[in-house]
Amino acid sequence: MSLFQRAQRSLFGEILDWMLTPLLLIWPVSLALTWLVAQNIANKPFDRALEYNAQTLAQLVTVSQGRVQFNLPQSAREILRADDADLVYYQVRGLRGELLSGERDMPMPDDEAPRTGTVRLRDALMRGQDVRVAYTWVALDVPGNPSASALVQVAETREKRSVLATEIIKGVMFPQFVILPLAVLLVWLALVRGIKPLH
Repeated sequence: MSLFQRAQRSLFGEILDWMLTPLLLIWPVSLALTWLVAQNIANKPFDRALEYNAQTLAQLVTVSQGRVQFNLPQSAREILRADDADLVYYQVRGLRGELLSGERDMPMPDDEAPRTGTVRLRDALMRGQDVRVAYTWVALDVPGNPSASALVQVAETREKRSVLATEIIKGVMFPQFVILPLAVLLVWLALVRGIKPLH
């Protein structure tokens, strides 16, 4: 009888291990996927705002008497930089890469063949901080130079994105911390009930 009881306990432990081990392995994978999804969700609204800012600045690039000009009113410049959480940078460069306005030390995109009229996004490093950059090449009407274009860039640090991603992760992870122990308890109770006929 004692031999049967030892075998029964061994069977219980074996089945419990095979049921709980995959559950405990899947949980950290689920957390990692949640982090990636949260980052993607947090980026989208701020990326759209950056694209809009780049398009707005691009409309202010003009050509007058063969010279590229950029006129950004002081009030618009203050609105562009009015952000309590993040630092916002911008840069406008002319035909030959000369600085027309904005930060001189802003990193250049690595596009070999600039495409005008399309706003693109990239990650970069600006003054020791990670930034998200929206940039576009603006086609210019310059006589004798059909491929003339100016570069417009807007960059933003990532504080708001990190805060939003953290809030999303907290909202998803907290229920998981409640559900996982409950799932383990239910598995254990179901297994106890399932092997009871072996008695």
